[in-house]
Formats: sequence, C-alpha cells, structure tokens
Amino acid sequence: MRSSSRLVLMGAGICLLTVVCTEQAFSQAAIPSISSTLPQGAGPGQTVDVKIRGGNLAGPTQFWASFPVEATLPAEIAGNGTNAGEITYRLKLPPDAPLGVHGLRVATAQGLSNLKLFVVDDLPSLAQVKPNTTMATAQALTLPVAVDGYVDNLSRDYYKFQAVAGQRVTVEVLARRLGSPLDSTIRILDSKGRELAYNDDAPGLGSDSLLSFTFKDAGEYIVEVRDIRYQGNGNFLYRLRLGDFPAVTVPYPMAVQRGASANVSFAGATAQEIPPMPLNIAGDSQLSWLPLGAKLPGGKSSAFAVLSVGGGPEAVEVEPNNAPAQATRVTLGASLNGRIDQARDADCFVFTAKAGQRFVFSGVTRSQGSPSNLFLRLLKADGAEVSAAEGVGPNEGLINYTFPADGDYTLEVTEQTGFGGPEFAYRIAVAPYEEKFELSATTDTINVPLGGLATVTVNAVRNNFGGPITLSLIDPPAGVTATPVVIGPGMTTTTLTIQAATNVPAGKVYPIKIAGSSQAGNVTYQAVATVTAAQKAAFSGLVNPPQFLSQSVALGVNPAPLFVLKTDKPEVVFGKDLSATVKVVAARAEGFGEEIALAVTPAAPAPGLPPGVTAAVKPIAKGTNEIEISFAANAQAPLGQFSVVLLGTGKAGNNTTVQPIPALFLNLKAPFELKADFAGGNLAKGQTLKTKVIATRNPAYGGEIVLTFQNLPKGVTAAAATIPAGQNEVEVVLTAAADAAVGPVNNVVVQGEGKNGNAKLTGASGNTVLTVQ
Repeated sequence: MRSSSRLVLMGAGICLLTVVCTEQAFSQAAIPSISSTLPQGAGPGQTVDVKIRGGNLAGPTQFWASFPVEATLPAEIAGNGTNAGEITYRLKLPPDAPLGVHGLRVATAQGLSNLKLFVVDDLPSLAQVKPNTTMATAQALTLPVAVDGYVDNLSRDYYKFQAVAGQRVTVEVLARRLGSPLDSTIRILDSKGRELAYNDDAPGLGSDSLLSFTFKDAGEYIVEVRDIRYQGNGNFLYRLRLGDFPAVTVPYPMAVQRGASANVSFAGATAQEIPPMPLNIAGDSQLSWLPLGAKLPGGKSSAFAVLSVGGGPEAVEVEPNNAPAQATRVTLGASLNGRIDQARDADCFVFTAKAGQRFVFSGVTRSQGSPSNLFLRLLKADGAEVSAAEGVGPNEGLINYTFPADGDYTLEVTEQTGFGGPEFAYRIAVAPYEEKFELSATTDTINVPLGGLATVTVNAVRNNFGGPITLSLIDPPAGVTATPVVIGPGMTTTTLTIQAATNVPAGKVYPIKIAGSSQAGNVTYQAVATVTAAQKAAFSGLVNPPQFLSQSVALGVNPAPLFVLKTDKPEVVFGKDLSATVKVVAARAEGFGEEIALAVTPAAPAPGLPPGVTAAVKPIAKGTNEIEISFAANAQAPLGQFSVVLLGTGKAGNNTTVQPIPALFLNLKAPFELKADFAGGNLAKGQTLKTKVIATRNPAYGGEIVLTFQNLPKGVTAAAATIPAGQNEVEVVLTAAADAAVGPVNNVVVQGEGKNGNAKLTGASGNTVLTVQ
C-alpha cells in the first residue's frame, strides 16, 4: 500500500489528519475501535511515535485529538496502515500543549472509533519490561520518568530507582483516569522489602494512587504496583509517574472569571511551595475548562489540574473566617472558593439579600478532583439555621432558597467527615434560581451509514419543565440532519435519529453537540446534552471523565446499509381510545430481500412509547418492501406530541444491518373539537335561530357526534342534533319561548359524544355568548 498524508486542520484543542490511500479496496467491515496506545502519553514540544491498538484500524483516514498536535502516518514503518490490529501515528506536540488527560480518535472509511484517553505529560515515557513481578526482577528506572505497563492477574509489578538523602519523590498512577479497570495500590519499599509508604485511593483521584515521600537515606528503593483486588490482564493498563512534581488535587481558586485577572495557586498535600500563576482569560473566550500544569520552582516535572472558567465573579475566602462574626463579606451572586485547611475547620461567608430573591448554592468538589465532602448551612443574622445540605454520592451539596426578608445571611461551609488539610479545596457555585432542565446522551460516538440513519437515546431531568423538549444538532456537517423529535410531555427519554446523505465525505471526524429547548410558562430554556454518564461506563466506571469532553460528541459515516427505512408520513394523529396506522417502507440494497424485523426502541420496560400507547409491530416480510403498523391509545394515555422510533433488523449471511425509521411524531389529540356559530348570537323571544355546529375531527375518528347544549338561557331549547359519521357540521335550531329570560349568557357550551366500539369519546366547544332579546 502506498500512502501520503496531509494536515488539513490544526488549532488549539483539535487535530485532524487526512490520509489519502491508494491501491487499497475497502469492503464492508466493522467500525474501528481503540483498546490501547503505547505510549499512553506524549510531552509538549516532543515528537513521539504512538502505537494505536484495537480492531478494524486498517486504512486510517483521519486522526483527531482534543489537544493541539501535528500527526502523520509514517510510511517508513512497514505495513503501517494495513494492519487491522495496530497502526502508528507520529505525533508532534507544540511546546505549549496543555498538560493533562485528553482524548483521541481514529477514522477510516468504515467509520469512527471510540474515544481513547491519552495524557499530555512532561515526563519522559518508558515501556514496561516484563518480567518484573518480583523485587529481584524489578525494572530499573532513572527519575523523572513515566512507565506504561499493565498488571497480570494475581500479580504485582516492581520498579527500582536510586534516591539521595532528603530527596522527595512523588509517585502517581494514572489508570482509571485513562479508562483502565485497574484499581491501583502503590507501595514504596526499601531494598530489604520493608514498607515505607503506601497509598490505595488518593483523595480526589477516585481509584488512582498518589503519594509523596521524602527519603531519609540515599540508596536503592522499590515501587510496587498492583490491583487492590489482585485482578489483572493486558487491559489493566497504567501509567506510573515518578518525579519531583507536587501532589496536587485542584487549582485554587477552582474557577476564574473571563475578563478578570486572577492569581491561581494549587491545593494538594505538597502544593504549598508552588508559586501563584497569574491568569487573565479574555472576556470573549469560549473556554469553559482550562487544563493547567503545576510545577515546583526548579522542578523537572508537573502535576495536572483543571480550572473552571465562567462568566460570573469568583470570591475567595479570607482567613480567619471560622465563625459568623469573622465571615468573609461577599456579594450575593459571586461564587465562593475556600479550603478546609485543618480538621474540623469551618469557613463562613456573609452577604446581603433582598426579600423574594431566590438563589441556588451548589457545592463543587469531587466532580473537579477535590476530596471534600461538604456540609452547607445557611444562617440568618441571629445565627438561626434556615437551610442545610450535605454532599452525598453524586450530590456535592445544594441549597435552593428564597430569602423571606431583607438582611444579612451567612453561608457556613464545613467538611462533613471532619477531615481537612491543604488538599481540601472547594467551590460553591452561586447563581439566581433558573427554571431549567438537563439532558444527557447515551453515547459520545455516532456512526451513521451513508444514506441511512443512526439512533441516540437522549434522557432528560425535567425539574419544572413538564412540556415537550425539542431536540436538535449543533454544528452538524453538510448532509447530516436530525429528524425533528421531542421528549414528550412528562416523558424523560426519547430516541433521536440522525440521517446522512449519500454524499457526506466518509473517513472524517465531525464534532457535534446535541441540544434541546423547551418552555415553562414564559421561560424558554436551552440545554446541551452531556455524555458524562456514557463516558463513565466506557472508561471502566471513571468517576469524573475530563470535564472539557463532557459535551463532546463525534460523528462519522460508514458504508451504506442493506436497507433504509422510512414512513409514509412524518406524524400519526390519534388519541385516547383511538388508533391510527403508518406504513413503514424499506428501500433495499440490490440483492437483499430477506425479512426485516421491526421493534420499538428502547424496548420495554424502557419507555419507548408514551404510557397507555401500544404498537402492533410486524416484520416486513421477505421479498416485500412495506408493512402497516397500528398505534393505539387507551383512556389513560396522555395527550400531547411524542416521538417514537422503530428499529429494523435484517441479515444477509454474516452481515447484519440495524436501521431505524426517522423519528415518528405521535400526536395524541382529543377525538374532536366543536365550535358553535350562533349567527350573531341574538335570539328574539318567541323566535328561532339557526345555529351551525362545526367539528374539527381527529383524523382517527370519523363516527357520529351526538350534540347537547349546556347553559342555555332560561326558556331556550335546542333541537336534538347529531353530526353524522364522516361529516363535520350540522345545523341546529334554537327556540326561545315567549317568556324566555332576556339578556346575554356568555358561557353556552356545546357538548359532543361519540363512540369507538365500547369506548365513549367526548369533546366540547369553548364558551359562546347567546343573547335573548
């Protein structure tokens, strides 16, 4: 295979590489996947060959990374680009590449790979040399260094190094933070195997390990790495870092305001010696998260942290503020930053609030890497508690409070476990209460067949938004569209369908986002779906995936499917105790005529359909191209607009295609609506008035509608009337007796009743004015 490559786009945060391949024919194949890289990191200003291992990697056409990099596919490596299990990219990082955990992907003509975590690290990389499972076979290291390796089952890995008297060495394992299932533990041993230091789960780092140790004596020392459960195999990867970098958890303060100057320090067990870092992020910057490196004066290696960047002011505690009388004075609306410096410490912030103001105080700790578990108390000026919250599980402490009176209030922040120390930093995000909802998507990688469709499940946390949430794509490439879809009233999930035209360029990475909008009263709110939950699952239960990737969805296209489905209409209208049909039509690839099984997605018990709605799903039979599907609703089904997706599955030999229909609207309406036309609304005593009653029918109901009038003026009667089946109006004669009550009645209502089988259907007009003269 001959290949050439060219860089088509490189900017801060994104790298794209296009590779033009010749003399290589691509057949229908599986989507590429990445299982590991070697090394697992690269340094700023370095050029590194990175082996990417996985499946279906042959014929790479594009490399994408969340950090700035120039990437090439080295042609001098024999067979590079033809091996489905391994390819090598040469990565050249600029000197200012941001340190920390990032992501990378690879695309081929067959589709787009999963996101693989990768670290930008200023430590030199070294590969593990096995066997190193005993102290006697410990691999020799020269510090500073980072070692990429893996732990075998029921095993441990050993590394040895020299230290001088008084030298402090920080040892860190990056494993779960890179998506590995390894639950690491590390020990530092002397040359005789005596334990000097130990760490299992470092505070703030989840199941990864971190410790700093100062050696009293010069000599040879050992680091032991293992899984706490003694599990292992080739997937239990780790990056072991040893150097003079500080033990850091988070920046301090944990957030800065765009357009405002700030001095950022770091929180951590050995972070006190790091000089503050002056920052001033432009007011028009699009940054929400800024990766930072933390290095000691004269140090050769860095620790990693991520700084939050926002549009609001950030306040920092001023000690002493342990009691309300010493509280740091802040402006209500500024977010609060502090540190629980010692055990049983308390921090107090005082502010002035106005009666009726409603604010939300949200703790930010573990989600950004701090070990703090906060307990928040909101106090009145007299010290009486008016609200409290503790951070438990994913909740990091939240107070939602409406101030009943003008005056000063104090927020007291403590660590609920009683712990404290230089690493126990926190942030309290403070903002006026806002009606909003949250969205999450179930994947961060979408592959759409050319000319076909792909599905993504989108979930909502509604709060006070009970109405429909309309979904859309942000920045899709030309030729890629999302079928209009809603999360129906009261529903918390739906399936978004995304379609690619046949001319969308394959072999590329298209970053997109999924958004939703809804309205509650006069408030319209928009949200971008996060993919954090999906990334947690993909990265072995990683508690906090990189924040700047939390909304990052990548889309690729892959070869055309065996069939494509569509419906004969975009919307099905029916209602309570009614049914309606839609025709599902298959456009088959040449030579494919097998049965196409259909099913609602997501399948039961997940709510693929609104409550009370059923679908009589049948397959598209072999050799045919369409089938009629019936939807029915019972009397308890909710009214409103919903979306549903059917998945079709067809097989030709070993080739299985799964294709959805474009998301189909289910519009559940009343069986009919009535309108009374009183021809001016004036009826003389002793006279008659011809009135027309018009029905706007639900297309699912065409039966007769028996009419009755309510709230007619005293002495006025209506002749019996029925709107016949299949018709939409009828003339009704109103008669006023000679002694009918004179004057207007403004709430005359026409009631209608129909039947569908044994089910009674009802509808009514609005209030109408009738005046007797």
